[in-house]
Amino acid sequence: MSGRSDGHTTPESLTGPEYRPDIDGLRAVAVVSVVLFHAFPWMIPGGFIGVDVFFVISGYLITRIILRGTTTGTFGFRDFYARRARRIFPSLIVVLASVYVIGWLTLLQVEFAQLGKHIAAGALFVANFALWREAGYFDVDSSAKPLTHLWSLGIEEQFYIVWPFAIWLLAKSKTLVKGAAVLVGAVSFVACIAQTNSSSAGLYYSPLTRFWELMIGSLLAMVGGELLARIGRRTIVPSIGVAMIVIALATIDASSPFPSWNALLPTIGTALIISGGASNPVARLLSNKVLVWVGLISYPLYLWHWPLLVIARIVAGTTPTPQVRTAIVVLSFVLAAVTYRLIETPLKIRLNTRTKMAVLVVPLVVVATVGVVTHQNDGLPSRRVVTMNPPLDDGEPDGIDDVVENGCGLDPEAESLMAHCLRDSREKPRFALIGDSKAYTLIGGVIRTSRPGGRWLMIGGTNENGAPVPMIIDHPAYEWYQPSITAAIDAVNRNDYIETVVLVGAVRAMYQIASESSFAELPTSPNGDLVRVGLAATVARLVANGKKVVLYVDNPPLTRPEDCMKRRTRLPLVENLLQTNVDNCEITRSTFDTQTSHYRAMLDEIASGYTEAVTVFDPNDVYFDNFGIARHVVNGQMMYSFTDHPSDAAAEVIGAELNTLVSGLR
Repeated sequence: MSGRSDGHTTPESLTGPEYRPDIDGLRAVAVVSVVLFHAFPWMIPGGFIGVDVFFVISGYLITRIILRGTTTGTFGFRDFYARRARRIFPSLIVVLASVYVIGWLTLLQVEFAQLGKHIAAGALFVANFALWREAGYFDVDSSAKPLTHLWSLGIEEQFYIVWPFAIWLLAKSKTLVKGAAVLVGAVSFVACIAQTNSSSAGLYYSPLTRFWELMIGSLLAMVGGELLARIGRRTIVPSIGVAMIVIALATIDASSPFPSWNALLPTIGTALIISGGASNPVARLLSNKVLVWVGLISYPLYLWHWPLLVIARIVAGTTPTPQVRTAIVVLSFVLAAVTYRLIETPLKIRLNTRTKMAVLVVPLVVVATVGVVTHQNDGLPSRRVVTMNPPLDDGEPDGIDDVVENGCGLDPEAESLMAHCLRDSREKPRFALIGDSKAYTLIGGVIRTSRPGGRWLMIGGTNENGAPVPMIIDHPAYEWYQPSITAAIDAVNRNDYIETVVLVGAVRAMYQIASESSFAELPTSPNGDLVRVGLAATVARLVANGKKVVLYVDNPPLTRPEDCMKRRTRLPLVENLLQTNVDNCEITRSTFDTQTSHYRAMLDEIASGYTEAVTVFDPNDVYFDNFGIARHVVNGQMMYSFTDHPSDAAAEVIGAELNTLVSGLR
């Protein structure tokens, strides 16, 4: 499942004589593209651009509604927001409440806690900000978040808050309104392009980098009658728009920089189609009854399809079979049609007074409150509906808050590069743990099992600035890591109290291997020589400053435990339907030794160059059971936490062994 998840709201098309069925048909094309992309990414590589089509449609329709009201003197904020609520709230309430119930029955405690937060964020229309704040190395992939798609609902609602006031304030001057639209659009587009090459989640989730897409529709609503009256209704213009969207669907994919310049194809293409009016061949094609019907249910269809696909993936532990995904798509259409016919349409018609609006506002507030309570209570552990025995470890070091303080000898600028910079406050540390996210998951066990006269500091983790993967090397593939590892090594070299440095690096990060089966690719990795040179350079710099060095052997990279371990739910029929064989849930000792022979030989080679100054530490027996098979659970203890990271229980055992080793290296 792709990391991209896109949503939309679809404000009603202008009713009466100005209603354009072709716009509903265009919505259908957009939502079907998104749904098929999420269910079958290979089918429409750029299907996620459907949300950009919706942004333009929304900007166009909303701006026309506001301009018409301000021109005739009938615009009022109360009426405007009441109409938005009648359009948006009913389906959203139904879907959020339903997803909560499904989550109660299928999700683990940590998953349910996060769902609670996302339900609250979705109900309050700030899902984009919540997802933005979560983004980071230890963030769960979007394929495991049932409500990721609500990010764009947040973008549109934030647009609805800002833009109507701007038009209302400037309504007396059409020039000022147009100028404001151009200014906002230009600033937003420049911000988008400026962040294109960054790894910031803000590029995707920030309203600042997305408003320009809605502004394209807004400008079309303002100038369409003036600038495009003579050319807009010619067949060639909407035909060019169709071609641009088709090209975007076929050529843009999940690896493309986005939104960036690529988003111009679907957004400008949408504007050209709308500008052609309702009487050209493209408009007549889009006005097909089937397309119009799909367009009418596009909002509930989008709300339903993503959580159903994601929860199926969570329960199955991997991407469900094509048959299951097809069934989910069909079910999504059925639920969308029922929601539109029995919930959305009746309420939109009947709730036309301020008093009756409480029927929508109160349930949405209740849903948001339930989400907040669920999140604040850590997923309601007393629920005990879904279990994993032993319970899933969250990857955070436990039981060290009282003895650990921030700071590890770096200057403020260097420390800002690190995700974590910790030290044991009980004594001046003698030992240092330097490394990436795996070093962070070990530090709890290492500190808890340390002894007087042998305390630790830890420099590392992983964030947007990189991770101190222990390789000092001048090569473009490793440029990202160099500032942090150099700063970490310089810090411990300046610290006279530090006697021994333990270097921890995930093999996949060291060898630049993206797949979960990273160790299997080690024998043929083209980066083997780079790793040897970089790691040797790191060791040499430390030894030259009188430090002893321990090279830590990485653990077997099994698939994340929640995918491999059968969850027990109250939906056994669903479990059986979704049951699949998940790859890479265990590995034998002989296979592991074979895959890592080259890697271990490299570590031994580096250590052999330094008499008693460098030691190789292999903790991997902790992951293997009595039958020589590495599993997530050994002797009743969960050995893994986040993806392939050691659990806190594993860190406890490893920490005791490591403390014994380093204490004897004097």
